[in-house]
Amino acid sequence: MQKRICLLSSLLLLAACKASPPIKAVSTLEEVMHHMVIPNADVVWDSVGTIYTVGHVEERQPRTDEEWLAVEASSTILTEAGNLLMMEGRAKDNGPWMDRARALREAAAAVHQAAKARDVAAVFERGGYLFDACQGCHFQYRFEKDPNTIRSH
Repeated sequence: MQKRICLLSSLLLLAACKASPPIKAVSTLEEVMHHMVIPNADVVWDSVGTIYTVGHVEERQPRTDEEWLAVEASSTILTEAGNLLMMEGRAKDNGPWMDRARALREAAAAVHQAAKARDVAAVFERGGYLFDACQGCHFQYRFEKDPNTIRSH
């Protein structure tokens, strides 16, 4: 009886796996970068910091729930973008590319935690980790291909 239950369970599990729709990359790598990663990274980087101009100092930080939620939303999108960059059809390789995409995912998740905690200093610090993750990938994959595409934030 137990063998039948195990066999039946295995067959049901196998059928469920086959019934699942396959995951397929629809957007190009460039579309994910330009429509998800870049604008949402800019939200994070623009959310905290100090701007010095002649005779003036501006302290930037989220002050309202809406502003904090914008940082949370952008960091959520960046976290998931890290996963999207690992999908077949977008991933450049199975080694360093995956490490770089995981670094993006982990840095963005850390920003998300800081934003949820409403911790300005942690958003600033972890935004630096996010910058490092982005630049690491750019230096290895983007700038190597076309050094004239360097974009500073």
